[in-house]
Amino acid sequence: MLLTQKRDRRIKGPTCANGSKQRGYIKKESAALPTVSTDSLMITVAISVVELRDIVTLDIPGAFLHADLDEDVIMVLRRELAELMANVKPKLYRPYIVTTSRGESILYVKMQKAMYGLLRSALLFYLKLRKDLEAFGFVVNEYNPCVANKMVNGSQMTVVWHVDDLKVSHKDRKEITKLLVYLGQIYGPGITVNRGRRHDYLGIDFDFSEDGVVRLSMTKHIEKIFEDFPEEIGKECSSPASGHLFEVWDPEETKRLKKYLPEELEQHFHHTVVQRLYVEMRVRRDIQTAVAFLTTRVKRPDEDDWGKLKRVLKYLKGTKHMSLTLSLEDMSVIRWWVDVSYNAHHDCRGQTGAMMSLGKGAIMSFS
Repeated sequence: MLLTQKRDRRIKGPTCANGSKQRGYIKKESAALPTVSTDSLMITVAISVVELRDIVTLDIPGAFLHADLDEDVIMVLRRELAELMANVKPKLYRPYIVTTSRGESILYVKMQKAMYGLLRSALLFYLKLRKDLEAFGFVVNEYNPCVANKMVNGSQMTVVWHVDDLKVSHKDRKEITKLLVYLGQIYGPGITVNRGRRHDYLGIDFDFSEDGVVRLSMTKHIEKIFEDFPEEIGKECSSPASGHLFEVWDPEETKRLKKYLPEELEQHFHHTVVQRLYVEMRVRRDIQTAVAFLTTRVKRPDEDDWGKLKRVLKYLKGTKHMSLTLSLEDMSVIRWWVDVSYNAHHDCRGQTGAMMSLGKGAIMSFS
């Protein structure tokens, strides 16, 4: 059992099966789970803002266990787990417990539900949830299979989901309630529902307090980056990178002077870059160029790369409460800004950047 504390301080402890044994006969592509893309999430949020929709986020508890397995899966329970099953249902399980030469209890069971840990559990739950939404009248988007829409009273209702976390939006609060009742009948009364102007969804804090505007931030995640970093960050910086961001040290000279990072710091470098990549792709477009460059240095970072990493952290330290503000002026006008810098890197490669907006704020961008 894995115990984790959610951001709302709830403790969740799913019991997981060891699905590694299934890798021998289940291909990775056969178990791949679609999830809502960040771009789709941002676009649907922006549409909700301009249409002044009511927004609800919800979490389905024990999600995978609602899905039935479509294959025969035999699981072995050993020692305490086997005895626990026998104590819960003595007449059902006790006759089938065998004891090894070491005195260990063993129980073989045939699984009926998609338990956490099995390779195809998440996919089976996705297929069930999609089927249930389609039965309620939703049509799944052709380009993102985790976005579904339904016309209700002349207005569009939208559901986006990431595994068991859903976001629902519609102008009429009562229509959303009808959907919640429908899902509650299928998945039970334990569904966690959050209604209001502020939502914590997929690690992002959404603030809809002002009509026509949404502010997105990830302050808690940024603070976690600071906590995990092994050194003092130092004074704040006014920008995430200096003018020599794309300049790199000569590999031979770096090796001769022993300026490559030791293995421990190299692991911290990789971990911190991944953490910031998660942030910049969602709400901190201002560090996107610096983080994009640092991702090219994770294989063999040196002391100069470490300094550039700390420069971004110093900038985040002074701007950790900065939010991404989105608003729409005209849904029929999509604006793109694209720029290319030729021969910007040491290997003569260029640097490309682009941003898309429907009014104020970058709904999507890359560098």
